[in-house]
Amino acid sequence: MLKKSLLAFALTAVASSAFAAPVANLKVTGSITPPTCTVNGVDEADVLYTFDVSPGLFPASGNLTMAPQSQNIQVVCDAQTYLAFNATDERAGTELTAGNTNFGLGLYGDDTKVGFYKVTMENATVKANESAADTSVGVLVGSTYATSGVIDKTQTVSWATDKDTLAAAQVFAADFAVQPTLNADMKSSDGTAQLDGHAVLTFAFGV
Repeated sequence: MLKKSLLAFALTAVASSAFAAPVANLKVTGSITPPTCTVNGVDEADVLYTFDVSPGLFPASGNLTMAPQSQNIQVVCDAQTYLAFNATDERAGTELTAGNTNFGLGLYGDDTKVGFYKVTMENATVKANESAADTSVGVLVGSTYATSGVIDKTQTVSWATDKDTLAAAQVFAADFAVQPTLNADMKSSDGTAQLDGHAVLTFAFGV
């Protein structure tokens, strides 16, 4: 009985001492803010590819695959980051041949599909800042890493140094080559057929 009373007293004393002790509260504040970036110098850039096609370019039979056109896209950020994007086909459903790497070229008339096109990202470079020299890097499409990559509508595409490491930089650039394939039926169109491809690259930044 005596031991129990002493234990209760000791616990009460400790609790009383702790209650009276000063307290220091450590508070951590701040925010995680993504960098501000521009594409070709603006917030939203239009990158135009124009293909002029005459019936004489078509083969005797079959579809016409044209030579690719390449345009450079540069993304400049105000802080070092990682950069990736996803591609959305605004003409989805009009691809002459369905596929994750085939983007639609619109319709001729009510239901004739004009064709499709592929987009290849190549010659990817990064710079630590705007005054630094270009450094060549690779292209990561999903989990596939190479010196160039065909854009896949179902995969995230990134600037990377290997299959497991994204490239950190302030300036990202690459050539985007577009190669259309046109429906053989366009050879006998009445002259009103148009290539109407529209893809949106939505960039995401990492801090």
